[in-house]
Amino acid sequence: MKKLLLITFILFYSFSFAQQNENDESAINKSDSRTTISSVSAYPNPFNSNTKINFQSTKIQKVEFAVKNLLGKIVYSEFVTTKIGYNTIPFYRYDLIKGMYIYSLQTENEIISKRLIIR
Repeated sequence: MKKLLLITFILFYSFSFAQQNENDESAINKSDSRTTISSVSAYPNPFNSNTKINFQSTKIQKVEFAVKNLLGKIVYSEFVTTKIGYNTIPFYRYDLIKGMYIYSLQTENEIISKRLIIR
């Protein structure tokens, strides 16, 4: 009987602890409404000479657009002022060699990174 009571207590405690963690995580996600950049994509990707970085912005803000090689070295960077809604940043290959790169959009509160492939 004592073992059954102990097992019941442990299961009850574990269940309530799991629910508490779930509630804490949902509270964090609800309070993190600072996301201002969404729907980030590059088209065409892969590309030969140029592509366009497309994204949505919920406010007017300064965004750093950066391209890094796979070693993490920034090979291109520019600052862009967004408008509310749909935004496009043209990107030209210039003297970059073929391969995979990582591009990112960084605001005050967030960084979004994705792959970019040059043929």
